[in-house]
Amino acid sequence: MEKNASLVLLNTHFSLSYPRPFTPNTIEVGGMHITPGEKLPEDIQKYMDEAEHGVVYFSLGSNVKNKDMPLAMRQAFLDTFAKLKQKVLWKWEADAIPGLPDNVRIGKWMPQNDILAHPNLRLFITHSGLLSTQEATYHGVPLLAVPVMADQIGNAHNAQTKGYAIMLELKNITTESLTWALDELFNNPRYRENVKQMSALLRDQPQSPLEKAVYWTEYVLRHKGAPHMRSAALDLWWFQYYLLDVLAVLLGAVAVSLVITWVSCRALYRLLVSKSKGTSSKKHTKSKKIN
Repeated sequence: MEKNASLVLLNTHFSLSYPRPFTPNTIEVGGMHITPGEKLPEDIQKYMDEAEHGVVYFSLGSNVKNKDMPLAMRQAFLDTFAKLKQKVLWKWEADAIPGLPDNVRIGKWMPQNDILAHPNLRLFITHSGLLSTQEATYHGVPLLAVPVMADQIGNAHNAQTKGYAIMLELKNITTESLTWALDELFNNPRYRENVKQMSALLRDQPQSPLEKAVYWTEYVLRHKGAPHMRSAALDLWWFQYYLLDVLAVLLGAVAVSLVITWVSCRALYRLLVSKSKGTSSKKHTKSKKIN
């Protein structure tokens, strides 16, 4: 499969990660799943429309269950949310949370893409999964990143480095750290400015990622697997791929040059020594004759 793949669709975009050289049959389609925001369910739409100070959306994705978080961590979030003037939408997999503040609304399922697209959304508290990070970037929403595992840590670091997120490790989540992070994200305009710039970069493409994926898939079908797009590296031996054969020739040439230089120097030295001995012997003989 590795040698016969006609097309590779990568869920990345250089604006979100970093520029890399790709072969012609490797196409970046990061954000292919994202669509412009649609109208929300009536209750959520009303809740967000009426949020005078905006809304915070909190979700840890589908793999990590919010309801299973440690009690101390859950209480830290509840205590922090209770002090906010913003409303909070919290994806919570159980029917209720003890001590839920009045400004927090929970739901077992949330239409995340459409929530992120709502103009009243101020902040996304996320586990930094790849798809969630892409959606937030596309819609221009700053992040409070709380990575849990795998690629989430790298995604959170990347967003923080690009200036539109603050990352908190799970072990560092307290009421104090959450309060500080939320205050910084709400009141420092650079986070929203940076994510708006990132959103503009991600959106500025001649084709949407989905259109690009469809075009290149059909291109490969039209041209019977498009073998002309295959990299020649797939047909090389491993030592050719790593240029070890070229390296061996270069090292051999250097070795031969060194040997020739050494032999030449040795021969020249012997010749000079031989002449020196001959001259010394003649002088000694001449001296004896005079005496």
